[in-house]
Amino acid sequence: MNEAEAGSNVSSDISAEVFESLRKAFIDFQIRSEKLERAYGAMQEDFKKVNLELDRKNLELKGSLAKQEEAETYLDSILQAMDNGVVGVDTTGVITHFNAAAAQITGFEPEAVLGRSYSDVFADKKGESVILSTLRSGCEVRQDERILWTKNNQPVPVMFHTAVLRDSGGNGLGAVEVFSDLSRVKALEKEMHQAKTMAALGEMSATIAHEIRNPLGAMGVWAGLLERDMEPQDPRRKTLGRITEGLSKLNKIVSNLLVYTRPMASEFRRVPLYSLLEEIVDFTQVEIERLERQIIVKKNFTGFEELHVLVDPEKINQAIINLCLNSVQAMENGGTLSVDLERDVHESRYVSFSIRDTGCGISKENLDKIFDPFFTTKEDGTGLGLAIVKKIIESHGGLIDIQSVLENGTQIRCFLPVA
Repeated sequence: MNEAEAGSNVSSDISAEVFESLRKAFIDFQIRSEKLERAYGAMQEDFKKVNLELDRKNLELKGSLAKQEEAETYLDSILQAMDNGVVGVDTTGVITHFNAAAAQITGFEPEAVLGRSYSDVFADKKGESVILSTLRSGCEVRQDERILWTKNNQPVPVMFHTAVLRDSGGNGLGAVEVFSDLSRVKALEKEMHQAKTMAALGEMSATIAHEIRNPLGAMGVWAGLLERDMEPQDPRRKTLGRITEGLSKLNKIVSNLLVYTRPMASEFRRVPLYSLLEEIVDFTQVEIERLERQIIVKKNFTGFEELHVLVDPEKINQAIINLCLNSVQAMENGGTLSVDLERDVHESRYVSFSIRDTGCGISKENLDKIFDPFFTTKEDGTGLGLAIVKKIIESHGGLIDIQSVLENGTQIRCFLPVA
C-alpha cells in the first residue's frame, strides 16, 4: 500500500467518524426537539387551562362584585329611606355615612360633611360628642335624649343611640349614631300639658264662677238700689258708678273665663260669610264713630256673596268683632282697617278672611304668646279675647294665623272650611 492509498484510508476513517458524530448529534437534537415540542405542547395545554381558570375566576369575581354592589345599593337605599338620621364615622372620627334624614334634621348636605371630622361639624356645646365617646370608650348608648345643634345653630331635641361597628374578626371599624327628631313629640307633650292645665282650670273656673257670680249679682242689685235712692246731684253717685263699672268688668272676666275653659257647644248652620262680615264691619264703623277716631275702613269681599260656610253664626260673630275691635284699639292715632275675603287657598277647600290694621303692631317676643290665655299687653285687658277667638275658629275646624310688624300694623288671617 503506497502512501497515497494510506492517506486516503485515514481520510475516509476521519470522515466516517465525523459523519457518525454528526448523525448521533442530529439524532440527539431530534430527540431533544421532540421533547421540547412535547413540553411546549404541554405548556400550551397548561396555559389554556390557566386561561380558562382565569376566565372562570374573573366571571366569579364579576358576579361577586355585582352582588356586593347590589347589596351595597340595597343597603344604601334602606339607609336613605329611613326616617331616622344615621351618621357613621371611621376609627379616626371622620364621617363616612350621612343619610337623607340626617341631612333633613341637621340642615347639612351630605356632600358638605362626608370626609370631614365629626367634631368639626357637630361639636357638642357641653363636651365630647356621644358618637366620639362611644368610639373612644367602646361603651354604647341605648335610647337616650339630647340636644342636637343644626347648621343654623338651632337646638333640636333628638332620641338617639350609638353603636360600635366591627368586622367579622371583632376589630373596630368605627361607630354609628342613629337619631330621630322629637320636636313634634315635645310639642304634643306641651299641648297635652296645656290641655290638662286647661281642664283643671275649667273645673276650677266653673266653681269660681258659681261662687263669685252670686255675690256679684247681689252687689250689683244693692248698687242699683243705692243709686235709685240718691239724688242726681249727690257726689257719691260718681263713686257708686265706679263700683258698678268694676262689678261689670269683673263679671266680664268671669264670663270670658267660662267661655274659654268650658267645652264649646255650637249650633252650626250654613250661612254666607259675606253677610257676616258686612254686618260686623257696619257695627265696627259705628264703634269707630263713637270713639271719634280717624280710621278708614276698607271692605274687600265683594264677589263672594254666594260663598257659604258651616258655622255657628253667633260665635263667629263674636270672634270677628273681637278681632275688629282689637284692630281699632291698636290705632289710637287713626289708620286703616281692611277686611278681606279670599277663596283660592288650600285647593279651594277653605275660605279665609283677614283683619288688617296699620296700628302699633306686636313685638316679636310677644307674637308667639299672643293667643295664650291671660297674656295681654293692655293695662285693662284680661288676656282672654284672642285665646277665645282661636278656640272658636279651631272649634269650627279652621286655622288662625297672625303676622305683625312693630309700629307697622297687624294682620290676623282665619281659615274656615267651605260648606
